[in-house]
Amino acid sequence: MALCLNQLIENKKSSPFLLINDSVQSSALPLLAEFAFTALRDEEMVIAIMTETSPLAWIDRISSLYNVPLHKLHIIDAYTDPFGWDGTANDPPMPPGIGSLLRVRNLKQMEESILASVIQKAHDQTECCILFDSLHPFLLVSKQRTYQMIKTLESLTADTLRLVVGYHADTRLPSEARGISTADALNRLASVVIALEALPEQTNDPLDAFAGFAAQQPFSYMNTMSNRFEKGGLARIEWRKKSGKVQYTTEGYYLGSKGLIVVPSTKLTGERPEATLETEDAVPQQSDPMTNLSFNLSLTDDQRRAKDNVVLPYMNVQQQDHTQHSTGTIYYEPDAGDDFDDEDPDEDLDI
Repeated sequence: MALCLNQLIENKKSSPFLLINDSVQSSALPLLAEFAFTALRDEEMVIAIMTETSPLAWIDRISSLYNVPLHKLHIIDAYTDPFGWDGTANDPPMPPGIGSLLRVRNLKQMEESILASVIQKAHDQTECCILFDSLHPFLLVSKQRTYQMIKTLESLTADTLRLVVGYHADTRLPSEARGISTADALNRLASVVIALEALPEQTNDPLDAFAGFAAQQPFSYMNTMSNRFEKGGLARIEWRKKSGKVQYTTEGYYLGSKGLIVVPSTKLTGERPEATLETEDAVPQQSDPMTNLSFNLSLTDDQRRAKDNVVLPYMNVQQQDHTQHSTGTIYYEPDAGDDFDDEDPDEDLDI
């Protein structure tokens, strides 16, 4: 059976909106590059909105790992000069081989400079993949407008038009003390939520074997396994399917010489395999009432055959000849219990 992360990357099953929650310990860039490579390999248009990644570095990453044509790659550059401070004189040249490059000069006008451009490019395409490397520069401008922009793009998604968004889950935005946080709102909107984690740090302390447990590591933003993609990472997947079922699974991945390789998480952690959990939304689990009974309510094959051979009384009526049609007649014979009164109850009235 194919791993869930491979199915999502290859777009084998329906996954219109994928939200990748990364952190400072595990970046989403390798996974985003794999989504872009798969789409370009399948001759799909890729619209990449770069806010925290240089377009040149993004193209170098894809070109160095994957040998795919870039003529269907369209980049919206919101990284080089997002607020127009440097002017157009210092703009780097357009990378050769790509479809187009649009530079954003005013990030505050995200609806006109980004949303309208994305809708215009993806409108006439039968297959398209829209990528955001990070939403945080937009969220620092306006959380409400950013959410509305993502919700508008999500309304356009289908099986052949996908939206893949990177989000820094470990970063808390200002003024989010009240109400629903942006992370919760995006998690509810997405059809697939992928939370990336770095592999646990291996201490190999010999005292752990004598104590019978490993001491909890102190909190730190970075450790020796942070962003070690060649060593691997973990992806905790929550996949909400069209049927209403929700699938939870944890899988591992690492960066090989030819791109991202997805493996079971146990190969990287050494732990026992966990069963993939699949539940249904708002459907209570009903127990079987015939289990754990002291008597048997089921029938054997001989008992079922004997039951089927019993001729029930109404079967004779059904098998009679009904060619002669007659009108219905009601016969009534009074008995001693009937209460008949011959006196007129209204004889004393002058009517």
